[in-house]
Amino acid sequence: MLFDGSPYIKRYTSAGQPSLGGRTVSIPQGNVVGGGSSVNAMAYTRGSRSDYERWVAATGDSGWSWDGLVPYFRKQEGNQRLDNEDHGADGPLKVSDPLYKVDIADRFVRAMQRQGLPFATDFNAGSLRGVGYMQTTMYRGKRCSAADAFLAPTMSDPRLSLVTQANVQRILFDGDRAVGVEYTASGALVRARASSEVIVCAGAFATPKLLMLSGIGPAAHLREHGLGVRVDSPGVGEHLQDHNVAVVSMTTRGQYGYFGEDRGVRALWNGLQYLAFRNGPIASNGAETMAFVNLRDPHGDPDLQLYCVGVMWPDPLAPKPTYGMTLMANLVRPRSRGTVRLRSADPADDALVSPNWLDDDEDTRRLLEAIRYLRTITALEPFASIVGEEVGPGPHLQSDDELCDYLRRTTDSNYHPVGTCRMGRPGDPMSVLTPDLKVKGVSGLRVFDASMMPSIISSNTNATVMAVADRAVDIMMTSAIGVSATSSGVHAMQSE
Repeated sequence: MLFDGSPYIKRYTSAGQPSLGGRTVSIPQGNVVGGGSSVNAMAYTRGSRSDYERWVAATGDSGWSWDGLVPYFRKQEGNQRLDNEDHGADGPLKVSDPLYKVDIADRFVRAMQRQGLPFATDFNAGSLRGVGYMQTTMYRGKRCSAADAFLAPTMSDPRLSLVTQANVQRILFDGDRAVGVEYTASGALVRARASSEVIVCAGAFATPKLLMLSGIGPAAHLREHGLGVRVDSPGVGEHLQDHNVAVVSMTTRGQYGYFGEDRGVRALWNGLQYLAFRNGPIASNGAETMAFVNLRDPHGDPDLQLYCVGVMWPDPLAPKPTYGMTLMANLVRPRSRGTVRLRSADPADDALVSPNWLDDDEDTRRLLEAIRYLRTITALEPFASIVGEEVGPGPHLQSDDELCDYLRRTTDSNYHPVGTCRMGRPGDPMSVLTPDLKVKGVSGLRVFDASMMPSIISSNTNATVMAVADRAVDIMMTSAIGVSATSSGVHAMQSE
């Protein structure tokens, strides 16, 4: 889906990035019911306790702490191995250990332990440091998306209407109160009215776009596109954060990964194995292991997430793919900040995204250190005896300048954009949302997606977004005076 094109993935193409030598980048996002959880690599991670301490500092709300969110993680989680104060085993979101591991996955775990990194049995108890096997949102070899876990069991409820193949144009207001949305579907313009509140969950790119199209955003930018200003909110579209990666890719002396498993007789065998037993290569997410490290302060909060992937990473300048592997360093505490802007006032135009990776020189330095570290790992056993040729960056690139050029040419998203409508204290002029996720300057409008994060967490964001939405619902329903969550038989959204 990521590399061969898919209707279930929407690609946002950035403006030329000065920090990348003018290069444009493509960032995929889910384009299907369930969003990113329906197309991602299914990693189930929550970040670290200190990530949420930063949220509390930004908002003054202790409910956004690690301890405040753990009950929501536990309530949602149906973990197949862990059942304790940090984990739930009975929730609808199924979480499990890998059903299949390629040889290089085990080699990676051993190699990192030989470098002094402890083996981690649980990356989701508040501390990330260590190496181990990734838990995923999967059950018996099948993906468990947000749509599977939370939407499918509710589809028969008469209060729920699901509209697909639709594009939201703007939020409707009566005075300063949000009262609905306007969208197109099957060529028709439809207005849906809200009896109580409008909740936006369009993601870190589309949510700020929708707010700006509705007159909420930086006043000068809105006027530039001929839009009226309802609320001058300069933080809308600012503060974009994303994890970006550096890769070290190499050939191997034989089959230690996934190359060729999707072709010919091997593909047929793997398909039969999956159909019969729900295991084998098809039951893997392709990256069964990960590690969290801090190269400068080994006992400090990790700032790099390392993956071991059983294929050579696609690179147009690399040789033809063959047996190989990729070690990937994901910068989980980036300093660089990007923006989301309107391309035009036409709702059909994608937002103009500028992730601005490597704008902060410290990000570049940390990824250079990561490349050198990954090279060290592959030069030692248990990798040294199976590694063939390094094809990315390639052994001819050694100096900082050469590796910086390689980074600018190849760094890519790890698909975790956040922060473009961040929450903050009432007096923070750049925050878009209050700590209870209300959009400042209007009423009846909240945002429940990853754009609300005041700072990015130090791992994959999917599980956290779901826990945030769950807490947000509790906040909203607790504050609703005279509105019962269960008593009304009327749809919350009524089409005109």
